[in-house]
Amino acid sequence: MIRRVAVSSNRSTVPEVWRHYQAMHAAIARSADAARRSLTNGTAPDDLELLGKSTEEANSYFESLFDETDKQACLFLIAAAEAAIRVDFLIRVHERRKDHVSRAFRGICSSMGAHGSRMRIRLEDDILDTWAAEIPQTRTCIVAFKAALRYRNWLAHGRYWVPKLGQEYDPSGLVQIISEVLNRMGVKNN
Repeated sequence: MIRRVAVSSNRSTVPEVWRHYQAMHAAIARSADAARRSLTNGTAPDDLELLGKSTEEANSYFESLFDETDKQACLFLIAAAEAAIRVDFLIRVHERRKDHVSRAFRGICSSMGAHGSRMRIRLEDDILDTWAAEIPQTRTCIVAFKAALRYRNWLAHGRYWVPKLGQEYDPSGLVQIISEVLNRMGVKNN
């Protein structure tokens, strides 16, 4: 059986990450508006980064802030979703729930043996693929979530390669993908 894990109360939820993102986005927008007013009026902007910059340079600066904030939010949204899915897995295994998914999860754990050849439960192969196999209604949203995981991996590993993602991701689109997968799986994330 899989060892018990002390689940952290410090983990973020998808709604918390989304609220943080919205607050950061709004703060950048307010700063951008104030800077544009300053540059238009010929007064010194509050943001020292913009001293001596043109309006076009200021716009480019704020676009880069928005872009980076979006990427950070995407990384944290997917990480929060993964945490929720992994906690759900642990609950199902340790509470010995009787549904098909929980039984399949326990089967994965028992096949690992007491000191199994691998000690980590894999998100995609062990958890998500089990959901897709046991509950066919989850397949489509799991495929979308697994594609988003490739984006998360690219972000988490420093973006040093050109990703082949098949689509672009933004925080609001990811919230939709994540919400659907968590709802279909019945995973709590509040």
